Amino acid sequence: MMKRMIAVDEEKCIHCGMCLRDCVASCLEFDDQKIPRYIKDGEKMCLACQHCLAVCPTGAFSFGGLDPAASDPVTTVDSAAMLGLIKSRRSIRQYKEDDVPAEKIEKLKDMLAYPPTGVNAPSLRFSIIATRQKMDELRKITYDCLESIPADSPLAFLKDMADKSLQAGRDLVYRGAPALVIVSVDEKKAAETCKNADPIIALSYLELYAASLGLGTVWDGFAVALAQHFPKIEAQFHIPKHCQLGFVMALGIPAVAYARTPQLKTDNVEIIK
Repeated sequence: MMKRMIAVDEEKCIHCGMCLRDCVASCLEFDDQKIPRYIKDGEKMCLACQHCLAVCPTGAFSFGGLDPAASDPVTTVDSAAMLGLIKSRRSIRQYKEDDVPAEKIEKLKDMLAYPPTGVNAPSLRFSIIATRQKMDELRKITYDCLESIPADSPLAFLKDMADKSLQAGRDLVYRGAPALVIVSVDEKKAAETCKNADPIIALSYLELYAASLGLGTVWDGFAVALAQHFPKIEAQFHIPKHCQLGFVMALGIPAVAYARTPQLKTDNVEIIK
């Protein structure tokens, strides 16, 4: 865990107070020289959100021993391009045999540090099954577990669906994907009101970023249901003992290309004035 310590380069500080005003926890104040510092017990209040480091216009403010000069500049995305990406996103259920290139896995890994969580809590943990070989091992375990489901089980319908899919040469559970992203949540660290939402937010960021890398994704509720029922499947996800499974997303290079976006209506949106 990053230490909640701050340092200010007094030669760079212009005493603008932006760090104080943008502090979510209101744990900063000026000293007699108008240099930012923690208020009494401010370290205990600090959320470690790094807003102070990010908002400082001159790079005078350091948090946790980080160098402001090592941060990337803030960028914006063309709104039309962003909307196009959102509208073009499809759930991909057909994947090429190829593994996801290692450099793209690394980019996804780096991105997963940035999705927001409630009260900025470091509550999420991620596992990435990154090769088809490892996924095939998981598939074998999963389908062996499916075969053991009795006819009177609530999951019997899933066994029947999986059997029919296999007869058609399809993988119902993982859609033939060569990779899988698993997110779990540490309920002791997560904000109570956000612990169910945090994993979904993270994977929502992931699927859009993955699309920008030319990768496809699909939300894998079947895998979640089976992992919750079979400890042998969940064990393959390498979830820390103190965490609970949040959700699972299959990932790979799409074997299908869509020519156009769907045409959806906004009847479900009310504008309140």
